[in-house]
Amino acid sequence: MGMMMQGRKTWLVAAALMLASCASGIREQIYKADATPISVAQWTKAPPQPLPVRTEDGLSLTGYYWPGDPGDHDVILFFHGRGSNQGVAARYAEHLTGHGDHVIVVSYRGFGGNPGSPTQAGLVADGRAFVARARQLVGTDAHVFLVGHSLGGAVALHVGATAPVTGVVTLSTFDKLAESAPGAVGLLLPDKWNNLDAATKIHAPLVMMLGTADDRVELSQADALFDAAGTPATLLTMPGAGHNPDMSQLGPLVNEAVGAIDSGTIAAYPATLPPGWSVRRK
Repeated sequence: MGMMMQGRKTWLVAAALMLASCASGIREQIYKADATPISVAQWTKAPPQPLPVRTEDGLSLTGYYWPGDPGDHDVILFFHGRGSNQGVAARYAEHLTGHGDHVIVVSYRGFGGNPGSPTQAGLVADGRAFVARARQLVGTDAHVFLVGHSLGGAVALHVGATAPVTGVVTLSTFDKLAESAPGAVGLLLPDKWNNLDAATKIHAPLVMMLGTADDRVELSQADALFDAAGTPATLLTMPGAGHNPDMSQLGPLVNEAVGAIDSGTIAAYPATLPPGWSVRRK
């Protein structure tokens, strides 16, 4: 009997190790995190200030910060996507500066020289730490806006579902990670990123943007995310646009969304649509 119990324990340990190894390998594919440190000056025209942030579980992360006008309560946090880094995020986020708003580039564990390894719980914790840091910088009455690209949109949604924010904007973001995974891989995912569930828990306006030529996120996923969201919500569909955002075009629309949410006019956002674009509102 003792030998049988010992054998069973050995099998359980081996199975646990196999599952842990499998989860680790799958996470490498989910996040494609590159830990190589980056120099933000190589990515931006007007380099931002380094922004050190400490997470609840003790990790020291480095993001970036462009201060806004004194007395401006709006702060925009930008979340980058899979296989990206805070340098790419800064290149995108720089298009949101120059309107008086404070702009922060969020960085994650395991990316761009940061310590740790990415998981869903870890990235959400990182995002929440940056929200707390934003309130330290701007004040407790800060209007916090989360803007995320692709996987970064998922992080923004889940942070917005667990922390008070003023608004959330997603760019090329999926509904559930399992829907984007091939075959039965979705069943093995250690991190599910169910954005439909997160969208139901956000008590702030949600704006979504997706291109018709996006080769990673289908329009049906954007529709599902829109349908799951509370009100108010806006879905902008961009003809011919791919997965990576053209921030020279989208930046002004994000800034307009911030202003519309602040002024309570989000129901009429955007004031004008580029040719061929479509909009759904609720």
